[in-house]
Amino acid sequence: MNATKQQSYFFALLAIACYSFGVEAFVGKSILVKKIEVSTRLGIGPLQKTTNRQEYDKVVDGLMFAQGITKKEAEKEYNAYLDNPNNYALQKGEAYYKSLGYKKLMDGVIGEAEKEGRGDEVKARVDKFQKDSQLKGLITIGSFIALGFYFKITNPYVPH
Repeated sequence: MNATKQQSYFFALLAIACYSFGVEAFVGKSILVKKIEVSTRLGIGPLQKTTNRQEYDKVVDGLMFAQGITKKEAEKEYNAYLDNPNNYALQKGEAYYKSLGYKKLMDGVIGEAEKEGRGDEVKARVDKFQKDSQLKGLITIGSFIALGFYFKITNPYVPH
């Protein structure tokens, strides 16, 4: 096997390894360790209104009762949740902590934890999460940059 072919295999294996570890930045666990199964009661998300009308109406009625809002407002809230549950939860959390006087979501989480006497623990967890996320993001970006350089080196542009 010639040196160029060995180098190609080495870079391909390196790219695959970096990618599989870098994927943790987005899914929490490496795809090599455990298969991720996503299950949700929502089924098919925004189409639930047409496919499962009883469940949809039940949730909307519950929102109307619990929050004292109109049917139109309740449908708007539930549709926003169905469209993107994670973003909806973040927006609601941020709005809640802003109503308490905090500027950012994480400031509110830490501030409220301090009131309960758990401020140092929560701050340490938030700091660790931010550092881990930053590292995973850099690994992922670095992997794609290395892969780009690899392709550039192995397939140089030669004008005709």
